[in-house]
Amino acid sequence: MWTNCYCSAHKILLVGEGDFSFSLYLATAFGSAFNIVATSLDSYAVLLKKYRKAQSNVKKLKKVGATILHEIDATRMKYEVFLSNHKFDRIVFNFPHAGFKGKEDNPALIRFNH
Repeated sequence: MWTNCYCSAHKILLVGEGDFSFSLYLATAFGSAFNIVATSLDSYAVLLKKYRKAQSNVKKLKKVGATILHEIDATRMKYEVFLSNHKFDRIVFNFPHAGFKGKEDNPALIRFNH
């Protein structure tokens, strides 16, 4: 099954996930997540403090077969044993966190960053 640029047959690596909602969107669209490896820069404990839906999203992803990894720095992935031993059809780094506190879905900010 295809959804935009992604196919359920692709092995997909998502880096820099925030609350894992995009990973969950793909898993839901595909009907499973055995082809998805989703990572966050934050530790699981920090993730839970930052994003209210993170725990629920991670739990749902694991239930449908996703591999979830925390404390993964996208700039140093070649040093991650698990990741260096796998090949991916797609590597996705969605709209990265801007590094400030405030409303990130501000239309002006989104236009500025595209």
